[in-house]
Amino acid sequence: MATALRPNTRYQPPDWFTNNYTISTNAERQRDASHQVRQESRFLRNETDNQTKWDQHSNNVRLADRVDNIRQWKEILEKTLADTDKEIADLSEAKELTEQALEAKNLPMDVAIECLTLREGRQGIDVVQDEAENQLHKASFFFPKVKTENNDALEIHVFCHT
Repeated sequence: MATALRPNTRYQPPDWFTNNYTISTNAERQRDASHQVRQESRFLRNETDNQTKWDQHSNNVRLADRVDNIRQWKEILEKTLADTDKEIADLSEAKELTEQALEAKNLPMDVAIECLTLREGRQGIDVVQDEAENQLHKASFFFPKVKTENNDALEIHVFCHT
């Protein structure tokens, strides 16, 4: 039984050495190839790591620059908004003062109209056409014209600054 399991072919020592040399040579080639693959992998890993670090640094610098840029624009916009609010407040105050001045212009007009009305109520010899009446007629014509011009100027000023 022991002889039945053994292969019948017998090899000579030179065949054994040749086969052994072939196995050894193939193993050496595979070790060299494996070593080359490991070296290339290490090189590629280092290159990728370096590239990743530089890309990350570059992106961090660009992001920091962008944050600074946005902060500067925010400050500019906040200053512009404050200046605009101040200008609006100043214009509102100027408008209020102008409207008060226009209201004050009504008093001389009212006085001139009242004087003319009283003069119209006179009778007989008291109905006189003199220089005072001429001035009152001029004033009653002049005041509405000035008031209209001032109102127009106020509206234009308010329109241009709103």
